Amino acid sequence: MPEQMGSWGDLKAAYRLLNEEDVTHKALSQGHWLQTRQQAAMTEARVVLFVQDTTELDYTRQVKTKNLGHIGDGKGRGLMLHSCLAVVPQPGNPEIIGLAAQEVWRPEQIKRGSETRTQRAYRRTQSDVWAEIVEAIGVAIAARNTTNLVSVGDRGSDVFSYIRRATAINWNCLIRVCQDRVIHTVDGVKGRLLSFVRSVPAMASKSIVLRGRDGEPKRSVNLLVAWSKVLIFPPTRGPERRTQPISCWCMRVWEATDSPDALEWVLLTTVPISDTNCALLQVDWYAVRWVIEEYHKCLKTGCAVEQRQLTTAAGLERFLGFLAIVAVKLLQLRTLSRSHPKHLASSVVPLIMLKVLIARLGLLKWELTLAEFWRGLARLGGFIGRKSDGNPGWQTLWRGWSRLQDMSWGASLALEAF
Repeated sequence: MPEQMGSWGDLKAAYRLLNEEDVTHKALSQGHWLQTRQQAAMTEARVVLFVQDTTELDYTRQVKTKNLGHIGDGKGRGLMLHSCLAVVPQPGNPEIIGLAAQEVWRPEQIKRGSETRTQRAYRRTQSDVWAEIVEAIGVAIAARNTTNLVSVGDRGSDVFSYIRRATAINWNCLIRVCQDRVIHTVDGVKGRLLSFVRSVPAMASKSIVLRGRDGEPKRSVNLLVAWSKVLIFPPTRGPERRTQPISCWCMRVWEATDSPDALEWVLLTTVPISDTNCALLQVDWYAVRWVIEEYHKCLKTGCAVEQRQLTTAAGLERFLGFLAIVAVKLLQLRTLSRSHPKHLASSVVPLIMLKVLIARLGLLKWELTLAEFWRGLARLGGFIGRKSDGNPGWQTLWRGWSRLQDMSWGASLALEAF
């Protein structure tokens, strides 16, 4: 922050802002959330995916920061962050509308034996956030019957109450299975979900490209797909035990190989699977889930949210209200540069930033495409761009973005002064 603010007076003003009680993460972010929801409601796309995920923000090393929650094994200190991106699925790269909702909280450490089974069952947990996010986005956009709203989540979203509450307000869910639930098949046979779906023979095949992780390159995989309608039953304990079973479809997507690293997705969906095209389309939808991981990676690696040194957890939450929107913008720009590389950057980037970038890098053209702008931004952050370098990372892009903002701000001040 001292580097960003530039002077002691401006830095003190920033600290005062981050210590104001009425300046909250929600208040700072809600304008963007509402705009995203409005755009999702007005889109002409047949389907809008609301991709959710939870991540930990680790501030264990920030020993002077007070009132942090307990993360990891309980010994770490930090915050929990749950984000929901509104996305229109498209071939290649999806269209990211924006951040539809986000919640940050400080997990409490519950001592073992300090609560009864009933208290534990009714205590609000991390699992409740999935349904609360859908309900916060609301019934209003779900009332549009021209657009199918689908909440997409990983294994953490395999919560019966979340599926029930989402479908109650006309949302659909597409989740990756974690619980081996009690089910009834279409023939009325009682069984377990995982053993049943793995017994269903392959009904279709599909090739997808998996993005690389941990330095590994992208790879194309051939997958087999099987599906069946099932009735899932509520848990036998807790507040959901007396609720009605839910009708949905289970899917198994797997790589036909004996490798221990072979891909397998077992999915549950409330979107009816009427034919093979519908099943394969939902495989594509789940494959879009990577965007929420990239968003959190941009926040942590690019925007360096975990390196911020503030004295209170509340201050960190407020600062997140700024960085969360910046991360969305960066992710949108990167995705656009890949899906529409030849589009003019002037359609989404302020003109002053384009002029400054062109002048600073000595470029020989005045109309940059999105791909050229993104590459130039990375160069400004120290990216060399050799053939062996691959695509620029979030740290390089963040440095370039910060430098370009500072230079554009200085150029604007100079133009106003003279």
